[in-house]
Amino acid sequence: MSLSRSRQVLILLALTAVTLLLLAVRPAKEPQLRSLAPSPVLVSEAVRVDLHPEARVSGYLQTARRAWLRFQVEGEVAERRVEPGQLLGAGEVLLTLENQDYQDALVQAQAEWQQAQQDLLRDRELLKLAERSRKLQEEEVERLNSLGERSLASKTRLGDSAALLAQRLSEEARLRARVATGPQRVASRKAALDRAQRKLDRTQLRAPFAGRANQVLLEVGDYASRNEKVVQLVSPRLDFVAQVRGRVARALTLGQQVQVSVADKTWQATVTAVQPDPDPDTFTHAIRLRMPAAETRSGAAAVARLPLQTIDDALVVPTTAVLLEEGSAFVFRVQDERLQRVAVQLGERVGQQQVILSGIDAGTQVVVRDVAALSDGQAVVVEALQPARSPAGKT
Repeated sequence: MSLSRSRQVLILLALTAVTLLLLAVRPAKEPQLRSLAPSPVLVSEAVRVDLHPEARVSGYLQTARRAWLRFQVEGEVAERRVEPGQLLGAGEVLLTLENQDYQDALVQAQAEWQQAQQDLLRDRELLKLAERSRKLQEEEVERLNSLGERSLASKTRLGDSAALLAQRLSEEARLRARVATGPQRVASRKAALDRAQRKLDRTQLRAPFAGRANQVLLEVGDYASRNEKVVQLVSPRLDFVAQVRGRVARALTLGQQVQVSVADKTWQATVTAVQPDPDPDTFTHAIRLRMPAAETRSGAAAVARLPLQTIDDALVVPTTAVLLEEGSAFVFRVQDERLQRVAVQLGERVGQQQVILSGIDAGTQVVVRDVAALSDGQAVVVEALQPARSPAGKT
């Protein structure tokens, strides 16, 4: 029994030794290298096109005109004809002041003007009489001179006539001066009359343009001071208002038609104002676009599509073809079924198209998908040629 167990152990050890020996002397397998299959890529050609870029600018709608109306004279409010929200026509009376004092001032100014006119007519008639009297007196002095100084009486009469002639000359000069300055006095009285008329007219506050009353601050019986805010009037027309970059502002012209989208509607708006000098804090330019009369949602958010300067004969590739790495830009060009990483200089991006300034030529096939996973010299197979698409023209 003991011998049988020893024999079994020896047999087991012998088998183990033979197995280890066979493993030790086994010939080594030579490694077999397998080449990677070429990667399929989607490519497109770089093409030259004329780009018509546009900027999408966010803004809001506000009333085209907004004005605080004020009385230019003072007085107690006698009549109120306007309420907030009321639609008003240009020239319509909104409030009226007590005007009796202003009417009296007008009557007085008119009377003074008429008196100045009558005084001028009277002075002209008196001047004619003074000229005739002076001529008669001159003839009398000449007659007395011709008689000579033969008697004391003649000398006395000559002296009296000469004194009377001097008096006639003085009166004529005075009247001539009054006639000469008479038109100025009439004009001064007429100006005072016009001022009185304007003050009377200003006791009625009128709408300077057609619009809607937004606020009314005075009631009947209130005292209105000069230049005090009374009524806020807003225009029913709306403007799209926004701040844009200088490049966008320089591309706009007054009267130009552009598209503005408000919620679910798109309108044709007209450029009415472009600030030429930018804001010193934001370096942006304020613009205003006049909306159609049908758009009445004041304060609503809106987006304008503003055309920019056309880029002629630009070389473009899809934006997905550009690899940005460490501040540089690259594209992968397919050459003899292998990739070549080419450095390029980028221009403007317009929608889904990227302008290439240098690095490749028109007709170059570039990879347009998954460029971040590719490497220079990698073997590829062109899976499909993506046709060049027309640029969207948006920025």
